[in-house]
Amino acid sequence: MIKRDIIEEIAKQTGLKKPMVRMVVEKFISEIRQALLNKERIEIRNLGVFKVKKVKAKKGRNLKTGEEIPVPERWKVTFKPSRFFSQLNVEKNQQSLPFDSESSQEK
Repeated sequence: MIKRDIIEEIAKQTGLKKPMVRMVVEKFISEIRQALLNKERIEIRNLGVFKVKKVKAKKGRNLKTGEEIPVPERWKVTFKPSRFFSQLNVEKNQQSLPFDSESSQEK
C-alpha cells in the first residue's frame, strides 16, 4: 500500500473528497517529519513510537580494499511497533482490525 492507496481508502470510507484527504495526510506526514527533525518522540496509539537516536561513531571497512574507514556519528529514526502488532496474526487474514471504525461501532 502506498500513500495514494491510503488517501483513496480514507476518502472511500469517510465520504470526504480526495483533495481534502490528501491535504490532511500530507499535513500529518509533514508534522511527523518536523517533529523528527526536532528530535521529538512521536507516539501514535495502536501504531507505535517513532524516536530519533544518536548512533555513535565507529570504524567501518571498505569491502573492496579491506581498508579501515571512520564512520561518523549520525542520527537515526527508529520505530517500535505497539503491542497490537505483536498480537496481530496476519496469516489468518482477519477482515476487521481492532481499531477499524466498523468494529469499534459494533462494541
